[in-house]
Amino acid sequence: MTEKHMYHGGLQFDGPTEGALQRFSDVVATTLGDYGHLVERKTLLSTSEASIVTSQYLVRLTLETTPSKAAQNHHERMDRTAGLKTMVRPAVSPPDNRLTISICPVSNLLDDSEISELMLVVILYRMVDICTTRRVEWLSPQTVLTIEQFMSAFDAIAPRKSRDRKQIFEAVVGPFAGLDLPEADAEPFEPRRSNPHQSKPRPIRLSDDQLLSIAFRTETDVPAAQDLGPVVDQIESPSDILRLSSWGMTGAVASISAPVAISMAAVNLIRGEDFRLNTQVLAFTTALFGLNTTNAFAGVVNALGM
Repeated sequence: MTEKHMYHGGLQFDGPTEGALQRFSDVVATTLGDYGHLVERKTLLSTSEASIVTSQYLVRLTLETTPSKAAQNHHERMDRTAGLKTMVRPAVSPPDNRLTISICPVSNLLDDSEISELMLVVILYRMVDICTTRRVEWLSPQTVLTIEQFMSAFDAIAPRKSRDRKQIFEAVVGPFAGLDLPEADAEPFEPRRSNPHQSKPRPIRLSDDQLLSIAFRTETDVPAAQDLGPVVDQIESPSDILRLSSWGMTGAVASISAPVAISMAAVNLIRGEDFRLNTQVLAFTTALFGLNTTNAFAGVVNALGM
């Protein structure tokens, strides 16, 4: 595997190392999971080494611990007592611990360097919060950044502000709204001013085809509900004249056949007065009464018997 497809990162931090390797492994596994990589195996090889394996990456963690400061001070006092060191110059104490992160893609063809480096940045950014970090190694042991330099790279990242309603309207009616303007009406594009109150939104110009479709749609639209209200009320509720006429025809049927008149009265009370139904019942009852009076039914029966 070439050096291009190996990504190095490191942390130089102070403090105790008990349980630190386990916490660092959890950070790496969580970051891999956030980027869609299923962690197949997470192993603590020893007190100073750990590995995380996915289908696309192999991540190795190595923890190096320097001797304690108490032991160094003891040796310095012994040397000073023996006269080996006549002058001691103050020196910057190195960090107590050093964590090395090595990300190795399984396949060079499937590796995306931008995503891999971004994943390494997220891992280092999350590890900074769980230890007293002094320096960060980025992509090479020789490239060492202080914690202030590393964190300053994230200062310029700010969440995008949501646009207000006026800005959204300006974006819709602007020159890039997707409308084909005629050449005569087209205006040169001007950059948006710093003051949003000075920018005037342009009206939306419709083509001839769009205007024609709107005209046809307007002519064929169904009338409004308030226009249909009186008509619907007139159809559903009959007038008083029709109701009185229906009851008058019920009385006329009563003079011919009382059972039929009782049935009509029940229907009028339950379903409402229906002028057409009462007219048909009156005509049918009158016809039957006339045929029965003239003995027409008897003639029909005799004719059928012959």
